[in-house]
Amino acid sequence: MNIREELKKTAERLPNKNGIIYGAKKITFRELEQQAFKFASALEKSGIGKGDKILTYLPNIPEFVEIYLGSLSAGVICVPIDFRIIGDELKHIVNDSDASVIVTTVDMAKPIKAAGDLPAHVKKLVIIGQGDKSPDTDYTDFMNTGNADEPTVPIADEDEALFLYTSGSTGRPKGVILQYRHLDLFPESLHGIIPEYCTEDTVMACILPMSHITGPILVNTQLKYGNSLVIFESWRPDTVWKAVEREKVNLFNSVPPISQMLLADPKLEKYDLSSLKYISMMGMSVPKALMEEYRRRIPHLKVIQGYGLTETSPLLTLVPLSYADEKLGSVGKIVPGVEIKIVDENGSTVGPDTPGEIIVRGPQIMKGYYKQAEETAKVIKDGWFWTGDLGRIDPDGFIYHLGRSKEIIITGGINVFPAEVENVLVAHQSIMDAAVVGIPDEKRGEVLSAFVVKRPGSDLTEHDIVKYCRDKMADYKVPKMVRFIEALPMVGPGKVNKKVLIESAG
Repeated sequence: MNIREELKKTAERLPNKNGIIYGAKKITFRELEQQAFKFASALEKSGIGKGDKILTYLPNIPEFVEIYLGSLSAGVICVPIDFRIIGDELKHIVNDSDASVIVTTVDMAKPIKAAGDLPAHVKKLVIIGQGDKSPDTDYTDFMNTGNADEPTVPIADEDEALFLYTSGSTGRPKGVILQYRHLDLFPESLHGIIPEYCTEDTVMACILPMSHITGPILVNTQLKYGNSLVIFESWRPDTVWKAVEREKVNLFNSVPPISQMLLADPKLEKYDLSSLKYISMMGMSVPKALMEEYRRRIPHLKVIQGYGLTETSPLLTLVPLSYADEKLGSVGKIVPGVEIKIVDENGSTVGPDTPGEIIVRGPQIMKGYYKQAEETAKVIKDGWFWTGDLGRIDPDGFIYHLGRSKEIIITGGINVFPAEVENVLVAHQSIMDAAVVGIPDEKRGEVLSAFVVKRPGSDLTEHDIVKYCRDKMADYKVPKMVRFIEALPMVGPGKVNKKVLIESAG
């Protein structure tokens, strides 16, 4: 996708339509085009050109969209990073990215400076918001150096467009390289599975951090189809539901922890959510009990799952709306243009309903990891991307996600999938969230340890949980240890940091 051309076409076709909605602030497609081109011009006048990198360290705000569109319109590689990253991890990404410009807010400039002196390749720190910015550059002043003329730099499908850093759950964050050719793939995949929502009348919303792949793919989709995009101002349940009601939101993507939190609003049934047609849950194995609770609390809503990774730009599977009830718990069918196999440890394809590693092939696969050829070669072999995720395919072609291969627990010589046990736990009415890890054991190799987040006011005990599990599962799947915890440590949207849990259990 040539972002510049798509933005021009949409702004010409729908100049006065609201492209971005953020609380009371509304930005038309024409205004979005002007702001994006002004940013592109300001970059050029600062000596930042095609192939250079701009790092954004931002919360979910409209400026993210104009910076993303402006950078890619100028052929500048956008490097959005999670606004929750701090310290050594932040310093690593800043250094590794080779970014020439960093754009952040007044508040978020503090952790950047606290992480140490900026490397020599950073020429400019641009800051959004009110407050002391000296000696750095004010965002408004920076924008005023540019003009709204269309950039003229040539852009090709194979040019690099995005560096998206992985969560670092298994080591240092790695920069996933996506090219302009990757930017069409999510909109096209979405259209291939649920075309009824790929129209200019659709209102999509963004609740996940736009700094992850969520932001770019939703912006790319609205350029392709001309739909409005609502950016939620916060994750607070009342803020989200009021925005859904006010703006008549039709759909949004989420992850289980945020989805669970949204259900905690005591006024949920009082909102007019009739416009909301479906929620897609991504990012990890989704508890079936959570989806069933959504169906019960919002009966008209379709709750579906999808599956993908940053490295696959990202969508690989999605549940068609017509199968939302019948295939509840599946991550869906393969989207057009993708090949998926489930293989054993030798790389041989396994039969239906047999667990194995998910490997994929198709145009969705990333170019590679930035400056990490060896790490790239470990996951891309003969054109196939080895996801490190476990899954199975049923006879109807629907895929079920079983967790990470590195997280599988071998107890007494028997494989246990943590997601299976976690789904049983969160189905308990007194449990809000849970994670299961394997702890070394001399006799059994590993034993299961469960970390449980209780619902407020619950008096649930360890004994209660063990008894509950014994009634639901085979004995070898029952956790031998249960620890209560206020909240699960996260390493990204929907990703539990199990390394931290294992260390705390040891």
